[in-house]
Amino acid sequence: MIDRQTRTAILALRAKGHGLREIAKALEVSRNSVRGVVADGGAEPVGTRRASAFDEHLESIRVYHAQCRGNMVRVLEKLQDELAGRGCKVEASYSALTRFCRENGIGVETKVPVGRIVTGPGAEMQHDTSPYTIVIAGKKVKRQCASLVLGYSRMLYMDFHEKFGRFECKVFLTDAFRYFGGTCGRCVIDNTSIVLACGSGKNAQVAPEVEAFEQRFGFRFMAHEIMDSDRKGKVERPFHYIENNFLVGRTFRSDADLNAQALAWVEKANRRRLREFKASPLELFAAEKPHLRDLPLHVPEIYRVWQRDVDAGSSVSVHGLKYPVPAAYIGKAVTVRETKNRMIVQDGHREIASHEKKSAGSPTAMPSTPVPRRSQATRIMEEEKLKAVGEGMCAYLLALQADRGPRYIWSIRRLCRLLCQYKTEDVAAAVAKAHEHRLFDIQRVETMLLQDIASRDYFLPLNEATEDYEKWPLYQQGALTPEPDLNAYAPKENADDRRDP
Repeated sequence: MIDRQTRTAILALRAKGHGLREIAKALEVSRNSVRGVVADGGAEPVGTRRASAFDEHLESIRVYHAQCRGNMVRVLEKLQDELAGRGCKVEASYSALTRFCRENGIGVETKVPVGRIVTGPGAEMQHDTSPYTIVIAGKKVKRQCASLVLGYSRMLYMDFHEKFGRFECKVFLTDAFRYFGGTCGRCVIDNTSIVLACGSGKNAQVAPEVEAFEQRFGFRFMAHEIMDSDRKGKVERPFHYIENNFLVGRTFRSDADLNAQALAWVEKANRRRLREFKASPLELFAAEKPHLRDLPLHVPEIYRVWQRDVDAGSSVSVHGLKYPVPAAYIGKAVTVRETKNRMIVQDGHREIASHEKKSAGSPTAMPSTPVPRRSQATRIMEEEKLKAVGEGMCAYLLALQADRGPRYIWSIRRLCRLLCQYKTEDVAAAVAKAHEHRLFDIQRVETMLLQDIASRDYFLPLNEATEDYEKWPLYQQGALTPEPDLNAYAPKENADDRRDP
């Protein structure tokens, strides 16, 4: 196909009176091509499209594509069945059908260009996390990489956490704000429950605890809309760099060593020159720093409090790991104050022990004693005990197992507890009522049981005289109890006392 420039030159030379042979020789094209351009008379090249066997079946293909949910094999089969019913046959392959659909826009998603978010200095920062499997001290462990990026200068801060909850989020952001020396006006995040209490996007509601954290540092969280992850693409992009640069070819002795190497790597990464901006993040940060919001005069340490009892081994357990305390506090309740790197044990306001925070899998971690699992024999005994109540209980257990699934074991345990605490006939009546109304929450069964017991007259009526208590049925039932034989407890006579005087 002759391009636009060549066609324009042919028409210009022809207008000047040059012959076809001369023009073809000068432009190194065939005379037939020159003759065709002159006959067409237009500078724009005319595209030629090969006819397809599916052209006359375009509307049928659109209908079949919608019915078959985009399965081209089924579309071709249904089209062939339709033509076979008419006594016709389509001579085309699967690849020809897919090409025909692409050319006519059938099943082709419209591509939307990614929008570019441009923010001014100090206006926006973005925060996100990503999980990684890292080898620490020769063991593979999972760690959460948290990062914060300034939207204008692309300055990066990151560290790694064993878990990442609301406490770890506040610890990380506090360290990041100290690293940057200030905060931006808003922080873009995804719709994570760590920060949000409910809602998503523009309707998201920040948890009260996190809202107090916002007020302390003078910024606001902003959750992007669902399926709009490009809104925080500035913090998503560094994760590829972290995975393929920082975590490659490095060894770590502990979590502290991991975060120390991460901080050194961040210092180096912020000095690399960005091809897009023709400058490094550190150079751009020099222009953004005056626009950041100042930190409070005093930034308190982030902590959370646990109430624990000191066990017989003179230790307290937090997150499944033990921390020793003085033996004088065995059996007493103490307060454990957890910070970023320390576990501080207090008795009231007095500090009685302080330890470096451990992580699961570390060599110094002393795991707490695991709770023994209930054996299958115990569960079978509990089931048999319940089935002995009657057919109503057996039918309820079958329905309970079908409804609760794996939680059936816990329901059996609670039913056995009710059987030990209340009368068998009362439990059976409550279970029968629950089965009738298809109630499988054991707590509701116990509520019905207590309501049934409370509705009965187990107490002394105030209008009856006290001298008639011997006529009460409960008193008569107790009166039939045989008197106890106390002779076995009578003092024995000495041999001297039985002698004649």
